[in-house]
Order: sequence, then structure tokens, then C-alpha cells
Amino acid sequence: MRKLLGIALSVVGLLVVSSQWSWAQKVKLYDLGTYPGGTWAAAFAINESGVVVGTGDNTYGYVDPIGIPLHGANANQFFDLGTLGGTLTGLSLDGSGCYGISNTGMIVGQFPTTEGNFHAFAWTAKSGLVDIGTLADIGYSGHNYSRATAVNKSGSLIVGWSGNDNYGWDILPVVWTRKVVGTSGGPKTTWTIQKLDTTGFRAFPHSLGWWGLGVNDFGQITGTAWDDDTVSEPGVVWEPVPGGGWKITRLPALADYPHAHPVGINDRGEIAGRLASTDFATESLPVFWSKDSRGGGSWHFTVLPNLPDRLWAEPYSINDSGDIVGDAYDTINWFRRATRWSTKDPNFVELLDFPAGVASSAQMVNNNGIVVGFYRETWNAPGPKMVAVRLR
Repeated sequence: MRKLLGIALSVVGLLVVSSQWSWAQKVKLYDLGTYPGGTWAAAFAINESGVVVGTGDNTYGYVDPIGIPLHGANANQFFDLGTLGGTLTGLSLDGSGCYGISNTGMIVGQFPTTEGNFHAFAWTAKSGLVDIGTLADIGYSGHNYSRATAVNKSGSLIVGWSGNDNYGWDILPVVWTRKVVGTSGGPKTTWTIQKLDTTGFRAFPHSLGWWGLGVNDFGQITGTAWDDDTVSEPGVVWEPVPGGGWKITRLPALADYPHAHPVGINDRGEIAGRLASTDFATESLPVFWSKDSRGGGSWHFTVLPNLPDRLWAEPYSINDSGDIVGDAYDTINWFRRATRWSTKDPNFVELLDFPAGVASSAQMVNNNGIVVGFYRETWNAPGPKMVAVRLR
């Protein structure tokens, strides 16, 4: 615990001394591997200080939320956030891990409880691992699972879902808002769960469990819904309204590609995601949505290019510079490879320089141009390994 606290305190701040930063700029590839004694690990998020978080197994085979700072006194030293009482084993990229980290050092994700349910958590150096609850806490019967899929840069807003299991059809999109209350021991941060507006849509299916919701510092939130009328999965965006709350809006798509999965959203209001064909099998187009201005106008989208031998693409993240990262699958073996696009040049696409292997995935890019994800060295390897790459 003392080591974990020391690591946390060294990475919470936004300042990085010039000598450390100069060293980092000379490094293009960070092959992070696995937690000591573990067999696999995957990175899902990174903040501007270069703290990478994700999931992986440890010496005992348990899957835990883990992280590793790229810079500072504790660079390249993994830390483990602990548990909410439950345990998970095996290769599980979807169920126990860190899925977001703020610039203040707050980490969010999901972990099993002693009852066997999976609950969303928030972690800080001061509070430790905190169960932030489910919709069952406010009267939604059966909604005793939850996952925090992202947190904004300032650490003031957490987004995710709550449902009756990790893949149920009753999953509902939620936000957790922060409140600081005075106690005899000093100020304490508490989190309040709230269901997001779902007007006009039947459900928010299991796809939310993997792709999750995205959020920016202006309170805009992205996600995927289920439409009764067209039997499609439209992309949606929630925008904050005066007086509190959020209003849901359907994002535009193509008639032949009605399934939209927006995931990442930057502070310019640009959204990265994909449009999938009607049968979910023919093709998946990388796209980004935007408005002419933040305050007005309607949403429109731009289709981005795919690589010549790849028909299926899945962008996951977009930074404030318009860098977009995700995956593109080849048409022969359906191995995915980490890929990059750009809103500044809609004709640009490239494979990222991850370590050589059969498959790789880019999960997030920060404003310093560092991409995190994972790769698999061989098809028979025990599991993926964490990796980070500097774009510039």
C-alpha cells in the first residue's frame, strides 16, 4: 500500500520535470509487458501525465485493475489497485479493470464484489478503491451491476452503465456526479448515480458493455442505443441542458450502414466511432461526427479511409488534436491491427508502429500523442501485452 500511495502521489500532478520529459520525447515505443508474475495485460486509458491503466493477471492468476506510469520516479513500475472483495481469473479483457483515468489521477473501472456482482469503482490516492454503486441503489430493481467506462479530464464526471448483468438487455446509461461533503474527518467526496435520458429508444444493449460511453470536459457524452423501428443500433450523444441533466440526440448514419458506435469524444466536440453494415458482416466504416460550431448546428459525419486489405475498422479514441486511434481487421485472418486516423486530414490512415505480432489494438490516445493498447506476439501466446507508442 505504501508503494502504491507513493506511485499515486508522484503521478497525480500534471507537472513533469523537464529532464524527465526530454527523456520521454526520445522514446517512441514503450513495450510494457505484463504485471510482474502475470501472463497477460491490456491498457485501456492514459492521462496527460502518462499514467497508463488497464487490466491484467498477477502472480496468483487473479485479474486486477492495474496501471503503470511512463514518467517520473516510479516510471515502469506497475501498481495494483486491489479489489472490491471479489475475484476473477482467466483471460478477461471485459469485466475487471481500469477503463478511464483523469488528469487529477482518478481511476475508474469495474471489479467483482463479494456478492459476485460487478460494480463500478472510482479510485484516488486519498480515498482508495470506492464502490460507486448501481441503479439498484436508487430504486431500479435488478440493476445491481454497473461499470464506469470513462471519466472526464477534470475528474468531475464519470459515465458508464448499470444493468442486471454484464451483457443484459436492460442495461441503462448512467452518470455519476461528484459532491464534496464535510465530515468530522474533513472533506469527503461522494458520488451520486443518475440514469441518462433514454427518450425515443427501446434499449441500450450489451454493446455498451464493451464499447462503453465517452465523455468530455464540457459534459457531452456518447454511446449506442437500440432502435425499435429500424432494428438498428444508432449512435447517440447526450448534451447537458441548462438547469441540469442531459438531452439525448440521435447521430446521423448511412442507410446501408445503420449501426453506429460512437465511443470517444474530445473537448472540441468531435466524436470518433464506426458505422457498421446492415448485417454487421460486410463492412465497418471508420467515421467521426462533428458540428459546425459547439453551440449550434446539427451533427454531421465524415467517413474516414480504411486500409486496402481491411474492410472492418473500429476507432475507439480521439484527442483534442484530432488524432483518432483504434483497430482495422485484415480480410484474410481477421487479425486486428492498431490503426490511426486524423480529423485534420480525412484521407490519412496508417498502421501504428506497435511491436511485431499477430494482432494489436490501440485503445486511447492522449493530448501528448501517446497511444496505449495491447498486442499479441503469437497466436499461441498466453495473452496480450501492454504497449504505448508516441506519435510525435
